[in-house]
Amino acid sequence: MNAIRVNRIHHAYLLTGSRGIGKTSIARIFAKAIRCPTAAWNSDQILQSCDTCSSCREIASSNSVDVIEIDGASNNGVDAVREIRDNAKFLPSSGEKKIYIIDEVHMLTTAAFNALLKTLEEPPAHVIFIFATTEPHKIPGTILSRTQRFDLKRVTSVDIQNRLSFILNQEGVEFESAALALIARAAEGGMRDALSLLDQVLVYAAGCVTVDSVRECVGLMSSQLILDVLSGVLSRDIRSALAQVEKAHQQGHDLRLLARSLLEALHLVLIAKVGAPQPASAEYSDQEWEEISRVAQNRSLEDLELIFQVLHFGIDGLSRAAHPKIILDVLLIKAANVRTSAGQSFPPQKVTHSDGRAISPLSTTPMQANKAVNSNPQTEEKQIANQSEIAPLSSPPTTSRQPNSLSWEGFVTHVRRGRPLLASILENGTSSQLPLNDLDELHIVFNPDDSYYRDQIQTRVYTEQLQTFGKEYFGKAIRLRTDLQSIGETLAIRKEREHREKADFAKNAVANHPVITEARSLFGGELGPIELIESTDDVDPKNGESRSK
Repeated sequence: MNAIRVNRIHHAYLLTGSRGIGKTSIARIFAKAIRCPTAAWNSDQILQSCDTCSSCREIASSNSVDVIEIDGASNNGVDAVREIRDNAKFLPSSGEKKIYIIDEVHMLTTAAFNALLKTLEEPPAHVIFIFATTEPHKIPGTILSRTQRFDLKRVTSVDIQNRLSFILNQEGVEFESAALALIARAAEGGMRDALSLLDQVLVYAAGCVTVDSVRECVGLMSSQLILDVLSGVLSRDIRSALAQVEKAHQQGHDLRLLARSLLEALHLVLIAKVGAPQPASAEYSDQEWEEISRVAQNRSLEDLELIFQVLHFGIDGLSRAAHPKIILDVLLIKAANVRTSAGQSFPPQKVTHSDGRAISPLSTTPMQANKAVNSNPQTEEKQIANQSEIAPLSSPPTTSRQPNSLSWEGFVTHVRRGRPLLASILENGTSSQLPLNDLDELHIVFNPDDSYYRDQIQTRVYTEQLQTFGKEYFGKAIRLRTDLQSIGETLAIRKEREHREKADFAKNAVANHPVITEARSLFGGELGPIELIESTDDVDPKNGESRSK
């Protein structure tokens, strides 16, 4: 509108954006505004064509001889572009401008773009080109540099729902607001897709657009099915998760869509885990959000981050797989068996000087910490029982080990202070040789079934981080080498085993506690399920010492 107002209309425009958001419609509206002889500014300072003159009617019906619409997908050859170039020389039959609208312009061949380039370099004064595409990266830079580019955003879910509501009210059709939210979500920001889905649902629903009719007609999966699969994965009940996937498969659902839905739901689980409220864009009921918040407590934040990465990187392969169910089953099994020690923490061992002064783990180098520990080898006994009316339980025989100087466990501990997620990945492997060899090479190996972790640390970001941590810990620059081979029990497996042993010991101690035994002898009955509440660690901001809560 500003370009029209100041008479600075460019000779070529490029409209980009996802499908169904109005690129071609905007091009037609622009053409109308330029060519309409009675176009006027309204009270909101918006330029509006009259829509009644011959020019406006011809453009609306795609019959204008001066506004030519061309499908770049079916007219992508050099001959079609040469015809455009030859016809562009002639003046419009009426008005001042001749406009060429080329849709899906990225489909033109290289030869066709080259043929078009000369016209864009020296365009006739009466010609305007408007290009529309969903893939601007496929357009040569020589073409892009000669256009004014406008990137159009997706239509928001709220705007789609408002438009669908307006249409249904005009048609006198009853509807549920949640049903329109489902359609808007399925449309993924495309108004045209939303209108197509609405038309499909109207035929199926027979008078009333409901949530159930939308799900059945469009093939959307229920939120509960998605949550059931995710709950099975996060609670390590993989049989339940796979059964739900099989159910979705038998019902004919698109498993690629299920995988994307699981990723979206896991995103909400992460949000719930950090205590943030449900995003406005999420279409989950309050009851479902409560279930998401409950499921989030099954795993640590580090676990959830790793599971998200497993699904995120696996979905790309799923989209190309000939048998997506096989890939999805394996992805979920891998996600369910992600192992970190973040959710299995016990009060940490204090590191002290020989005189008893505490050393903050956040400000101590590995060499200092090992020296301090070796000078005072006494370790704190880990307590399992929390404060309660029952007397504290006796601790089980400890299985924790004291890391030696420059050990793999010490290196992982050092990494955890700066990058907990990277440390959790390293815990699933080990180093085949410490101290380092003559090549100053840190050789990290993972079990063959854990190739995912190997692939993660081979990424550029993690490689750079490991080299930085290695220089800090070993005191010199190191090289990295990774392999897959059978390595037996890793730190992650050991911590999980120790955690399980401590939990079993605690439950056993509670079941056989004298108070419990006496109560059962007096009142009878059976002891119900014993639930253990994990302790988490915190750091005192005053002295840097660890404390449990």
